[in-house]
Amino acid sequence: MTPLLTADVFGWTVRPVRWRRARALLVVVAAIAVLSLHVAFDPPVECSDAVPCGPDWLNAVLFGLVAALPVVAFVSLPVTAWLAAGFFTADAIWQVAHPGLASPAWLTGVDAGLTVLAFVTARLAPPGLGTAAEMWAATTSHRRPPKPGHFPRYGLGWRLLAVPLLLGACVVAVLALVEQSGADDRLAAAERVTAEVTGHPDEYTLEVRLPGRASPVRITVGAAGEHPVGAHVAVLVADDGLYQLVSEPYDTSGWLSLAVLGAGLAAACLARARERSVAARALFATEQPATEVYVWALGGRVAVYATDARPGEPALVEFFALSRHGSDDIRPGILFGVPAQRHWCAVAVDGELLVPRGPARSGRFAPAYGGPAPDPDLDDPGTVPDAARLPLRPEEILALRPEDVAADPETVHTHRHNRFSGYAVVLASSWPFLIVLWRLLPVLPYWGAVAVTAPVTAIACLSGWRLLLRPRVAWNGAGLSVVGSIGARLLVWSDVHAVRADRHGAVTIETDHHGAGLVVTARGEHALLPRFLSGDERTGLQLSGALRLAAERAAARARERVRDVVSLPPAPVAPPAPALLYLTWAAETLLYALLLAGLFDK
Repeated sequence: MTPLLTADVFGWTVRPVRWRRARALLVVVAAIAVLSLHVAFDPPVECSDAVPCGPDWLNAVLFGLVAALPVVAFVSLPVTAWLAAGFFTADAIWQVAHPGLASPAWLTGVDAGLTVLAFVTARLAPPGLGTAAEMWAATTSHRRPPKPGHFPRYGLGWRLLAVPLLLGACVVAVLALVEQSGADDRLAAAERVTAEVTGHPDEYTLEVRLPGRASPVRITVGAAGEHPVGAHVAVLVADDGLYQLVSEPYDTSGWLSLAVLGAGLAAACLARARERSVAARALFATEQPATEVYVWALGGRVAVYATDARPGEPALVEFFALSRHGSDDIRPGILFGVPAQRHWCAVAVDGELLVPRGPARSGRFAPAYGGPAPDPDLDDPGTVPDAARLPLRPEEILALRPEDVAADPETVHTHRHNRFSGYAVVLASSWPFLIVLWRLLPVLPYWGAVAVTAPVTAIACLSGWRLLLRPRVAWNGAGLSVVGSIGARLLVWSDVHAVRADRHGAVTIETDHHGAGLVVTARGEHALLPRFLSGDERTGLQLSGALRLAAERAAARARERVRDVVSLPPAPVAPPAPALLYLTWAAETLLYALLLAGLFDK
C-alpha cells in the first residue's frame, strides 16, 4: 500500500470557505438586484372603491419566493434554483391574470436570467484541489473501505431543523387562510357607509367620523397620506366592531409569504441533509485512495499525519469519528479518501474502522506530531520542537522564488506590497466613513467639507503607507532589517527565534521564545484581490520560507565556522512617502468634499 508523504499533499489548492460561498453570494446579489428593479419599474397598484386591493395569494407567494432566495442560497443552491424557477413561473402567471399591472418585457427577461443564473451556479462543480492532487489520486493505490456494521443517519441535524420550519410554515398558512375566511364572512355582512376623515394619528391610521356617531373611530390603512383630512371615504362597518375601508379590505395574504419562506428553508435543510448522506455513503460505496498514515485518535477525535511527518509538524487533516478510540499515542493506520478539507475520510487503526461524523477539516486544529526529538534551542531536550524552526523540506524550497533560493550571502533581498493594490486599498478605505458622514451631516460649505474630508483621507493614506506601500523587509546572509506594522529593528539571524506565516499573509518574525516580534503583511494564499492586482508580490508562505531558508544557511555557516564578509542590510529607516501619495491625498480630499458639500442630493 502506498505511504502518504508530505510531498504528496504539498501544493494542493484548498480553497477557503469564502470561495465556496462565492456562488451563493452571486445569486444573492442577483436576487436583490431583480427585486430592486421590480420595485422601481413595476406599475404601481392603486386601490379604489371600484377596484379594491383585496387579498392576493399569488402575489404573496411571489414575495415569499423572492425573499427566500437570498437566505436559501447559503444553504442549498439546487433548492435556490428551483425557487427561482417558481418565482419566474408565478410572476408570469400573475402578469397574465393582471394585464394592466404587467411588468415591462425586459424585466420579465431579467427574471428568466435570474433563473438561468441560479441553475448554472447550482450545476457548477466546486473548485478542485489542483493538478498535484489529481496526479496523486491517479498514481496512489485504491481500495474500497470496509463497510461499517451500523451506518449512521447523516444530516440528522439538518432534518431536525427542517421539521419545525415545515410545521411552522403549515401552521402559518392554515391560520392565515382561516383568518381570511372569517374576515371575508364578516365583511360580506357589513354595512357600507360614507365617513369623513378627521385626522391622521400616525402614517398607518385614519381617524374618521361615521354618520350618527358622536365620537370618531380609527381605521388601519396602508398609507394615511393618501386620504387627506376632510376627504370622504367608503367604510364597511360591522356590528362586532369591524371598521374597514372598502378600497382596502381585510388582508392576511402577507402571512403566506412568511409560510413560503419557511417552507423554502425547510426544503433547503432537507436537501443539505441528503447531500451530506450521499457524500458519506459514496465514501464506502466506491474505491477510494488508500494510503498508509500515522493516526492520533483519542475519544472521537482523529488526526491524520503523513508517514514522514517530523515532530512539531501539524496534522494533514482532522475529523470526528462516531466510535471512540482509547489510545493516546500516535499509531500507524490506513486512510481511505482524500486528505483535504471538506472531503470525507475514514481511518482503520488497530483493526478498528473509525467512521467519520462529517467531512474533514484543517489539521491546524489538531495536536502537532509528537515524539521526543532533541532540540538544542529548547530547555527540555524531550520537548516537541516548534514546526517553524524545522528545516525547510525540498518541496518547500522549490516553491520559493529562484532569487530567494540563490546561495550568495551578499545578495540583498527586499519585500514590499504591490503598489497598484496598495493604492487601490488606500482609495477604497475612506469611502465607508465618508458615506456615513454624508448621511449624518447637514450640507456643508465646500471648504468646510474639505476640513472634514482632509483628516479622513489623511488617515487612510497614512495607514496605507505604513501597512502596504513602504518597503517592509530586507535581508541577506548576515541578517535582516524589518519595518513592522509597529516598530522597526535591525537583526542578525541569531536574534530571530522563529518566522511564522498564516493563510491570510501575515508574517511574524519572532525575536524571543514568547512569540514577541514584528509583523509584516504579505499577500494571502487566497487573497480577495485578483492576482493581477497583486502582481509578483510574495505570498506570506513564500516570504516566511525565504527568511527561514536564509536563517538556516546562516546557522550552517556558523556551525562550520565559515566567515563570510557579509554586512548587514541597510538599517530599517522608513523612507519618506512618495509625492504620488500626497497627490492622492489632495485629490481624494477635494473630490470627496464635493460629496459633503451637497453635489449629490441626500
